[in-house]
Amino acid sequence: MTRAGHVSVCPISMVDSEGFGSDVTLPLKISESLFFDDVSEIIRETNFDWLEPVFPNKSERDALKRVRYGLVRQIECADGEPNLEDEKSARMLYCLYLGLKVIRPTPSRFQIFHYDLAQSDRGSPRIDRNDYATIVCDCDRLNWIRWMDLQQLAAVGPVLLSVLANGTLPISQAVQSLEIGYRADFLHVRHLLWVVGLDALFTSREWESQGAKISAERILNFLGSDFQIYSEDHSRELGLPRPTSPSFDATIRDIYKLRNHFAHGAWPDKRWAGRICRRSTDFCRDIYYSELLSEAAASILRACLKKIWAEEPLVELFNDKNKMNAYFASHGLIRTRKTGCGKEN
Repeated sequence: MTRAGHVSVCPISMVDSEGFGSDVTLPLKISESLFFDDVSEIIRETNFDWLEPVFPNKSERDALKRVRYGLVRQIECADGEPNLEDEKSARMLYCLYLGLKVIRPTPSRFQIFHYDLAQSDRGSPRIDRNDYATIVCDCDRLNWIRWMDLQQLAAVGPVLLSVLANGTLPISQAVQSLEIGYRADFLHVRHLLWVVGLDALFTSREWESQGAKISAERILNFLGSDFQIYSEDHSRELGLPRPTSPSFDATIRDIYKLRNHFAHGAWPDKRWAGRICRRSTDFCRDIYYSELLSEAAASILRACLKKIWAEEPLVELFNDKNKMNAYFASHGLIRTRKTGCGKEN
């Protein structure tokens, strides 16, 4: 049985990719067979025109030809195994794609091109692709993937591959809610999904660990009351003033109030209906408080996931509901039964 080289490429669009500093060394290793590298040569050899039924928009095909970097999985596989390896590559690279979405959300679509390096014609790779591109929040519209984002991804890559491979774990469910929310067109759907992601991390089926009040208090405890919803570093890079971050304490509670409105078929509170918070990134429309709350829900969920991934004990804690509840109970963050006087113990 012969073995042939096999490579799967997930293109990553990077603005100012030529601006990598002298400290950058490629490939950037994530695991034994996974890395980030310059893929421009094999992308240039690819004939995307034959994929017109999949890429009907010529501008999209042309943009792919200009992609220089990508996530890569390269292995040796036996004859007859490439399809199985394609599936494995798709699962692994999708985990990394989701991790990058948490680190820095951009409008990029998940797509992979599978090449058999033994074939002389590499212009017609097999392809995996999701149906929907990301719809980022207004505050993230100017995002781009930076070198430091990829370094963060490489650091947490092994954890992502281990945790996200099991879709039943709380952390995996939170990531799924984040991703599906980014594919939804409607504000109320996005908001509901992102709050579901927060609940997947901070609440459970047990009565003592349910409810908006408990979830909000646990999130405040976990991130700290000084957490900033909008990133100062990114605003500085863009040369733009950072949008004013409202009080985290008030915001997290209003996020759950808005969730309750949407979940029960009501529209946002009247006091929010005409409350303008800022102009949009393109200065073409106003951002109202309800949209700000939705942006905040996504930002808070991403911040929680990044903090959890950074420490192995936190990954273990949040993937075990018993341990998670015990941890927050030790901080007094648990529901108590009401006494006859109508107060909670």
